[in-house]
This record gives sequence, structure tokens and C-alpha cells, in this order.
Amino acid sequence: MAQNDVEAFRFPEDILPVLGLTDEVDRLWDQGRFGSAVDVILRYLRTYGRSAAAFRWALPLLRATRTPDANIVEPVTDAQRGNPYFAPIATECARCQSYWYSGHVLVREHRMTVTNPIGRQCQSCRFTLCRDCFTLDDVRCPEEGCFGELGVPVLPTGRPRGLPANRHTEKIEHVIILWEGEPTELGELTRLLDLACTWQDFAGIRVMSQEADLDREAGDLLLAACELNGVVSPRALDRTRGLRIDSPGLGRRQLLITAAPATGPASRLSGPISYTVARKPRNASRRGWFRRVN
Repeated sequence: MAQNDVEAFRFPEDILPVLGLTDEVDRLWDQGRFGSAVDVILRYLRTYGRSAAAFRWALPLLRATRTPDANIVEPVTDAQRGNPYFAPIATECARCQSYWYSGHVLVREHRMTVTNPIGRQCQSCRFTLCRDCFTLDDVRCPEEGCFGELGVPVLPTGRPRGLPANRHTEKIEHVIILWEGEPTELGELTRLLDLACTWQDFAGIRVMSQEADLDREAGDLLLAACELNGVVSPRALDRTRGLRIDSPGLGRRQLLITAAPATGPASRLSGPISYTVARKPRNASRRGWFRRVN
């Protein structure tokens, strides 16, 4: 029998608050600044990793109504809802792969009757169907070898986030972004790093953003040049994973993500991210810096 929650975050019985985080998110919540509150949680997750307290605050924000509400000054955006850092607390339909954020975990200590749930879930293996995919015939769990029943509560199953740059290290050493269309800017860079490096430490990495044809051979040659010039540690190609991303309205991107070696200076990188944009190969036009907010 398959286990249908391998990507899920399992909330503990007692969730200890993180005082600084709780105070700031609570203040923004009261002000109706839901989008800013989600950004605060994302900064925390990027810095400290998975957190029951951060996820507990994120769920009601991610579940907030998308219809206009005079009390919500800053609504949560679709990009924020889809951020990979929230993948562990998402619930995904096993048939159509649509996902949502179930609130059942927030009220699990209460006995409640749910008459029209957004989905139903096997109480044994967490096989889940959304409201659109569930039929009256789906009472028994369809998972082979499972004898559970579909019902409520519906808990997180997680949703696939893709492979990390390297399974053997949590730190990233170097990222090359090849782009077609508009050059990458700092705002997009954060989103691209979220997609490519979720749950990996990229403090102190060097990011090169360069206009180029999107083929892996060109990226490999550029990476080899970086290694030859001492910008990246030896045998970088063995620690590099490629990822293609379409950025709506901006163009196509290809990321070459190089994991840090297990030992050596690159394994202890820290500090701000250095970011170089080149419109033409080997012609860096400007340099900018930004620091992650703790």
C-alpha cells in the first residue's frame, strides 16, 4: 500500500510559538496586510527551515478569501500561494493534481461536522480526491491494498517540489541563470531561487545572470570557465543540476545550480548573495547586492 503523504509536514500536538515571528505576523494580520504577513513567514522559512509555528500562521493566510474584502488591505497573491516553501502543508488531489490548503489541521482538537468539504481523504493512507474528482462511488479508498475509507479530516499530503541540486548537501555554491527575453531582476531572482533551491541554504552564493541561447552545452562551457577562473570549486559539473523555467511575460530561463562540496571553503559560505547580470557573454554590465532579511 502506498503512503500518499510522503511530502507532507506533520504538525506536532503542541506548537510552540516563535515570539518575534508571532508578534510581527499578528500585527500585520490585524492591519489586513495579509500579503506582507506571508512575506514575513517566507523569510523565516528561507532562513530557519521548516517550522510548525510558521506553517500554523501560514495556513489561515493561504486560505484567505480571494474575493474583494474591505478588511484585507493586502491580499495574498497567487504567486505566494504557489511558493514551494508552502508545499509541505498543501493537500494535493491524487487524480487531477490540483492542490489547496486544508484548514482541518487547525481545528483537529474540536469535533466538527463538515457537510461540503473541498476534498475527501483516506483516513489510513491519506489518498486524497478534490471535490471535482470525488464521486458517490468513491467511498472506499481506491489505493491498492488499502481498506480505508474516504472522508474527513483532510490533512496535508504535500506536493512534489522537484529534486534538490544535490542530495548530499544543503548548501548551494553557485547559480548560473541563462535567459532569453527580458533580463532577470532581483525580484524574479528570489522567485527562481525559491523554485530551484527550496530547503537549501544559498547564503553567500554567486549568481550569474547572462543572456544566451538556452542550451545546456553553452551553460556547461560557462560553468567550466567559472571553474577555471576559480569562481567555483573543482568538479563543479558533477554537482550541478539544470532546470528550465518559463517566466510569464519575461521569457525563458535555464538555471544551472551547483551544490557546494562537502568540505572546503564553499561548504561554509555565508553572507550576502552576489548577483551579476550580463547582457552579452563575458560582458558583465552591472553588479548589485541584496541581503536576506532574518
